[in-house]
Amino acid sequence: MGRAFVLSLGEITLLGAALLSLGYFAGSSKAKFRSSSSSTTALSKGVVASTTDSGQQAFVLAVNLKFTTLTHRDTFLQLIDPVCKDVLANEGPLLKQTSATSNSSTTETTLSYKVAISDKNPLMVLILERYSDKSNGYLKVHRSGREFLKFREQLKAMQEEGGVVIEGESYVETELGYV
Repeated sequence: MGRAFVLSLGEITLLGAALLSLGYFAGSSKAKFRSSSSSTTALSKGVVASTTDSGQQAFVLAVNLKFTTLTHRDTFLQLIDPVCKDVLANEGPLLKQTSATSNSSTTETTLSYKVAISDKNPLMVLILERYSDKSNGYLKVHRSGREFLKFREQLKAMQEEGGVVIEGESYVETELGYV
């Protein structure tokens, strides 16, 4: 299982603000050399939404989970680990192929996908998800992933038994700040 990072409330706030503020890709050299095909859309006086190379606005989800026990939280972390790996391999930033026979069908629709545990309350977990757009990157590609579908059923069962309460919000990134 991968490692979980414990972040302070201030660090989570800064991380959330950074992830929500700009559509540059974390971990990708494209972040420093964005093509001129990226554009912006006016949201209000002086604030613009960032768009990806496809012309769509970057879409962000902030999902907050509150578990009733550490056992439920740890089970969740075990369940989401294969999802995180699958998202990186099949939806994440374009990776160099390590083999000419690689079967990866990377589409780069998920810009980032990160799980964080609250440093104030170990029963609280945050998932920050950034997609190239809502209609394709999130709804079509991510939500149809094999590992995600399996995970979602397991999480739904945990939710129905009262082991977790899930709340979330969705956002459109702006050009303010950086990732």
